[in-house]
Amino acid sequence: MIDVYNVSWLGRLILSSLLLSSLTKASAQQYTSQKIDSVISKSYYIVDRNISLKTSSNALKASQKIGYDAGEAKALKAIINCYLGLGNQEKALSNAEQLLTIAKKQNDYFHITQVLIAKTLIYSYLGFFEKAYEISIEAENICKHISNQDEYYICMGQIYSGRSEIQNQQFANTRNTLKLDQQSVNFYKKIKDPKKRDAWLSIQYASLGYTYIDLSDYNSALYYNHKSYQLAKADQDSINQGFALFGLANTYLEMNRTDSSVHYYKKALPIFEKAKDIYRMQYIYQDLANIYEKLGEDKIYSYYSKKAVELSDLIRINEKTEMDKVSNDIIQQEKDSWYENLYITIACLTVAAILITWAGLKYFNKHHPKKTETDNKTEDNVTIDKQEQSQLELKLNDGFAELIELARDNNPAFLSRFREVYPLFFTRLCNTYPDLTTGQLTFCALLKLNFSTKEIASCTNISVRSVETKKNRMRKQLSIPSDVDLNKWMMAF
Repeated sequence: MIDVYNVSWLGRLILSSLLLSSLTKASAQQYTSQKIDSVISKSYYIVDRNISLKTSSNALKASQKIGYDAGEAKALKAIINCYLGLGNQEKALSNAEQLLTIAKKQNDYFHITQVLIAKTLIYSYLGFFEKAYEISIEAENICKHISNQDEYYICMGQIYSGRSEIQNQQFANTRNTLKLDQQSVNFYKKIKDPKKRDAWLSIQYASLGYTYIDLSDYNSALYYNHKSYQLAKADQDSINQGFALFGLANTYLEMNRTDSSVHYYKKALPIFEKAKDIYRMQYIYQDLANIYEKLGEDKIYSYYSKKAVELSDLIRINEKTEMDKVSNDIIQQEKDSWYENLYITIACLTVAAILITWAGLKYFNKHHPKKTETDNKTEDNVTIDKQEQSQLELKLNDGFAELIELARDNNPAFLSRFREVYPLFFTRLCNTYPDLTTGQLTFCALLKLNFSTKEIASCTNISVRSVETKKNRMRKQLSIPSDVDLNKWMMAF
């Protein structure tokens, strides 16, 4: 039997093809639950996510053919993982709903929690942070019903890692992000199965390393990324090796050690190219282009710069589709909810007005002559109308004031509310620069509101130096000349 953990890159490619073809001949032989489980497990180690996706999809069909419900759930979980890695949020969400239906029928709390964890990440990537956090809380509540201890610790580690990602996307206090990362590590350390424990720790150590980069604690960043790489290498997990190498390259870049940064970027790049991770590839191409531009290596700079632009265009097309198919529906749901609350408020005001009118009429009928009754009634109605109008105008103004307060409080609802207050600006920005991440969109929103560097640093709990770095990267990404004020550019956009 082929050992998936001890084969060369070429051998692993051949193995991937064998795994894929082994499940396409369902008519030729009867598949057992053990064989399906084995194929699904090995699919996670296939670097090419498209091949992994096909393998998992065929495992799903085989499970359905023999009526293996648990295999359906495991295969769908693997499929969701592939789509998340490929950046296809719509497909990930669609398969998550399918898995949720199956898991609920089986009272499978582990896979119900896994669906909620996936949704947390999807909504976070799309910028719906408040919704993502609500789902994360729901996931933790469901997780309490998981009886298998290892599965419980895996889910809890993922939940806290997901919350760390939400914080990171929002430019939240990095110290809080660090606490969440450390809590995740503590849960993973409790996993009894050594193989599963090391696999999850490898992933989380890389995330911990990225957080230490944001804290400018480069020694800790190097330490945890090295630990991540060692665990992934021992497990022959190429994708996690890629994340660790990317973290090392990023750390050395921040330390201005460009030789080391280039070395690790070039080791990570083939892995992400094989995995079809266009987002990570674009980051690497862009950083390499910036490095070689500073070194005066024009040919190499042009090569990587062209690659970065090509991927940026591809990401623009992909994300526009994602925003159209997923985000607009969510935005509409949030708008409907907001208007529903507004209508309820208006209804309450109307009822209050009627009650006040009734009380007023009763009072005047009792204490005033009939001669002046009509005049007084008219006077009261005018007063009530003015009060109601004033209340509605106040609510409208409060909407804009609320936006500023949400920004200053670094509230998860800020970006969703910003979309409602500045719909034209937000839509135009997303359509013109669809490769912007949700974190970058939040940053643009703060600039649009004319927040100063110090104010952004204060409300996002990061250093002024970090804000300046983000501004410089934003200026390069949007091709804004250095002599143009970034705030004024956003305000006029």
